[in-house]
This record gives sequence, C-alpha cells and structure tokens, in this order.
Amino acid sequence: MKFCLIYDEVFKEHKPPTYHPENPGRIEHIWRHLNDKKIIGRVSTIKPHRSGENFAILVHDKKYVDVVLGMCEEAKKINEPIMIDGDTYVSSGTCNAALTAIDAVITGIELVLRGEYSGFYATVRPPGHHAGIYGRALTAPTQGFCIFNNVAIGAKYLVSRKKFNRILILDIDVHHGNGTQEIFYLDSQVMYISTHQDPLTIYPGTGRVYEIGEGEGEGYNVNIPLPPGTSDDTYEDVVSEIIIPLIEQYKPEFILISLGFDAHKDDLLANLNLSLNSYELVYSVLKRYVGKYVKGLGFVLEGGYNFNVLSKGSEILLCLMNGMEYTVNEDKTEATPRIKSRVKEVIKELKSILKRYWNIS
Repeated sequence: MKFCLIYDEVFKEHKPPTYHPENPGRIEHIWRHLNDKKIIGRVSTIKPHRSGENFAILVHDKKYVDVVLGMCEEAKKINEPIMIDGDTYVSSGTCNAALTAIDAVITGIELVLRGEYSGFYATVRPPGHHAGIYGRALTAPTQGFCIFNNVAIGAKYLVSRKKFNRILILDIDVHHGNGTQEIFYLDSQVMYISTHQDPLTIYPGTGRVYEIGEGEGEGYNVNIPLPPGTSDDTYEDVVSEIIIPLIEQYKPEFILISLGFDAHKDDLLANLNLSLNSYELVYSVLKRYVGKYVKGLGFVLEGGYNFNVLSKGSEILLCLMNGMEYTVNEDKTEATPRIKSRVKEVIKELKSILKRYWNIS
C-alpha cells in the first residue's frame, strides 16, 4: 500500500471577510503537524496538476459555475470577499483555490489509475459536499461553506471519462452531504452512503433514512442519521451492520471519501461523541478492500474545525495507509443506554428499507 498526500498553497487563498470556522488555519495546522511529526518527506507529497479544464461543469450547472467565477472577479475588483449566503463566502482567491481543489482530486485519481499509488489524501479548501447542481441543494438554507463539489466531480470523472461503473462515495462528515445526494439521486453508478448527525438537530436538515434514491438510483442512496451523543461503540455497529455489507455487495471499483472531522467529540459545530478511534476504524475497513475489487481510495477533506483533531486525524490516516507507526492516544467513547437504543432503532429501520435492494438483515 502506497498512499500520497496532495496539497497546494493556493488552498489558503480562500480567505473569509472576518472570523469564520472554515479558514486557512485548518490546513495550515495540518501541514505544520505533519511536518513536526516528520511525515512530510516520508510520505509522497504531490502538487495538483492544473489541467486548464473546468471540471466543475461535470456536475454543476454552467450558469452556477459562471456566477461563482463572476463573483471571484468582483471580489478582486473591490478587494474584499463577497457573501454568497449567510455561511458561504467568495474572496479574490476563492476560484483559484476551488478549481485547484477539483484538480487535486483528478490528480489523485489519475495517479491511482496509473498504478503509482493505491490512494490519496487531498487536503483541500474550500470543502464541497453541500454544493449541489445549482449551488444551494435540496432544502438547505445555505451552501454550508462549499463552492464546488470536489468528491462528486471526482466520481463523475471516473464514470464519464474513465468508464467506471461502480463508484462508492462514503461521507463521514457530521453534516449530511445534501449536494452529493442531489447530484447522484437518480444514479446507480455512484452509491452514496452518509453517516451524519440527525437532520432534525443540525444543518442542512436533510438525509433521512427514507431518502433512498429514485429511478435507476433507487436503493443506491443510503443515509444513516445518528442521534447527538452517538459514540465509538455505536458507530462501530453502524460500520459492521450497514457499511461493510453494502460495500461487499456493491463491490465498488473506486471509493471516494468525504472526510469530515467534525463528527469528533471536540468539534464545537456538532454534537456527536466520536473519538479518533472511529476514524481509524473507517480507514482500516476501507484499506482491506484495495486490491480486491477496489482500484483505489481517495480521501478528500470536507469539514472539521478543531485544529488538533484535523491534524491528528490526518496523521493517523497517512500513517495507517502507508504502514507507518502511529498512536491514537484517545480513549474509546461509549454511548448512554438511551443513545444505544436510538442507534439500534436507526439501524433496524434502515435495514427494513434496504432489504428490498440488498441482502441485509
């Protein structure tokens, strides 16, 4: 297993007007931590290849893309950021960062397909999974910090340009990826599985168990909404009873991961109670499928606003995938009896829906 890190300084050019949780410090701290731990140098670090092609239009309406590009030009003229909505901003450097973030995912995919690596970790900004076809997706009030949907574009690239038939997007950000769901809701060539905090308690308010896809995509959109307080023990049940059986039946040819660290107990924007042990579990599970039917893995940074968690979670990912030593240094969390019961109900309800499409019980 050989895994690379994809990074570019231009990701720091996406700058908020005032304090904002999604700021350049997120990737600055990741990079500094990986340097301090001497992981940079032992792990291949790749700069994205700028193709010059606007891959955003693979999934986004061209009018939306043109509006964003125009806002970037306007931000340059007035020399200050412009707000798309109450959460999401565009600065003079946003489009350079956002288009390079897409190129980072495409670069990683191409490196894997050429056999140079088994997978990649793209530490990109701005994030993307809330961005739908026209920007704001489904019933969400805002775009949730997102400009272009990096992971969705990567999946569409694999299907349309590389003729893959089965792509899995696994979204472990604490917020539901409403943009990703919207883009692939009618599609069986891309399965979307999302673990997220119960939409009744958090933005964007979408991602219920009965949202399973339509038409050819029916049964290929899987939402696993978890109650606040969900901990490592109950999350492990979700992985073993839902995610693993679906992977082993769908047999994806490539897996892209929307990697949000905001499901961690120390993130202040959400209320799940996971430690980094749950992230290590997901990494380990996915690694075992590479070389079977899975050609490669692509982890793409989404949310996560605690700098220490971002940094340590990134370290664990790169070390585990490259067979390097590491420690988690966090105790596993345990849910209360009430939360355990609620998670069991979610799993039971989801199984009753999915058994129409998959051998899951």
